[in-house]
Formats: sequence, structure tokens, C-alpha cells
Amino acid sequence: MLAGIDMALYLASLLAGEDMAMAIQLGLEYAPRPPFNAGTPKTAPAEITELVRSFLRDA
Repeated sequence: MLAGIDMALYLASLLAGEDMAMAIQLGLEYAPRPPFNAGTPKTAPAEITELVRSFLRDA
């Protein structure tokens, strides 16, 4: 299953850019061996963390 998430994040980065892929990864809090170091608010760039927070506020 983890390879599927990695592939989905990779495809998201190709289709929507790395910022969106990192936002998705952070939203999932996916951090076992991620392709981006954005699996938790602690490791994600501040702008990605804020992007995810805005998604959640607007949901």
C-alpha cells in the first residue's frame, strides 16, 4: 500500500506541482519513508502547512 501512496504523491507532483503533492502528504500525515519531507506539520514547510490548514478551514 505504501508504494501506491508514493506513486500517487509522485503523480500529484507531476500534475499539480510539488507544493500540492506536499500538501496532500501533510493532509494524510504520511511520513514512513515519504518522497517529500512534508508528512507532519513539524517537517512540512510553513507555507504548505498553512495551505493544508486553509483547505481544512474551507472544507
